[in-house]
Amino acid sequence: MKNTTSQKIEEAISNAEKFIQQMESMDDRKLSKHIDLFRQQIEKAYREKKYSAFELLSEYER
Repeated sequence: MKNTTSQKIEEAISNAEKFIQQMESMDDRKLSKHIDLFRQQIEKAYREKKYSAFELLSEYER
């Protein structure tokens, strides 16, 4: 059985096009804030050595 993080990563990859379309509909300010929040979360996960969260957030950012 796969763990939750692995499942979420697979979902992020399989739903990438949907997420891209959602972000394309955002205005620049909202999109910028969204991306900045991802980066902050990624940095925090790395600092706290939460590597599965880091991997998941990195996939969302990509």
